[in-house]
Amino acid sequence: MTLVLRELHPGFAHAVLDLDLSAPLPDGTVAALREAMDAYGVLVFRDQHLDDEGQIAFAQHFGPPERYVLSYRPGIKLRLGRAEMVDVSNLDATTGQPQDRGARHRMVNLGNRLWHTDSSFKQVRGALSMLYAHAVPPSGGETEFGDGRAGYDRLPEAVKQQIAGLKAQHSLMHSRAILGFTDFTPEEHAALPPAVHPLVSVNPRTGRKSVYVASHASHVLDMPVAEGRLLIGELIEAATHPDLVYWHAWRVGDLVVWDNRCTLHRGMPFDESYPRDLRRVTTSDVGGLALVE
Repeated sequence: MTLVLRELHPGFAHAVLDLDLSAPLPDGTVAALREAMDAYGVLVFRDQHLDDEGQIAFAQHFGPPERYVLSYRPGIKLRLGRAEMVDVSNLDATTGQPQDRGARHRMVNLGNRLWHTDSSFKQVRGALSMLYAHAVPPSGGETEFGDGRAGYDRLPEAVKQQIAGLKAQHSLMHSRAILGFTDFTPEEHAALPPAVHPLVSVNPRTGRKSVYVASHASHVLDMPVAEGRLLIGELIEAATHPDLVYWHAWRVGDLVVWDNRCTLHRGMPFDESYPRDLRRVTTSDVGGLALVE
């Protein structure tokens, strides 16, 4: 199948037109979407009508959905009731109303305003993320996406040689500690130990390389911590230079899909007196979906 695409950012994000994701998808369509993801890193589907089950079913075309990190806390009440559904909202699980500013769920989600890649802190890292909008505030709350591939391409040759073979340690607890949040139980620490991944990710189908670091990366192995963190910052800046960033203004019914192995993203502030209900499913990078060096 040939997809109808519209460019949203040069060489990067594209919109997919005239495709109803609530209907069964033929194998040819799934294959075409895989090719488009390889080419563009971010795909936007407007005017969709998905319930949680439909969103999970769509994600399963591209790999097994991973478990929501907040589901590991003993006695936690999940607003969405499914361990595969990541609650990217400002809504209280009991009342359904906007949360207090000190709510734990809100404090964890504040880390999403840092440049990050979903689930780089897991031993089996996140692959594709699929974020669907149920309610959006009248302004603010946009999501920015940075192109790790173009960022890598622009690196000086000396830096490319420097980072070849280097690895960084990633931790959810590190990225939240940047904002001063450390309220994690022993069960959460045990379920989400730090993970180590190379600084360079390679798509085996295209051969294209990408920087693979963001706020979850705490340090570079075999480097002094200070120098390693400066290098991580340099790589983040390369992938998020303003001319490499796609800025997405959400509308109800939007589904945005991105490849965490070659992109970075962050959420933007908004008036939290208004509901913002976005729900994410992320697939695990299993089965050789991508290689790293």
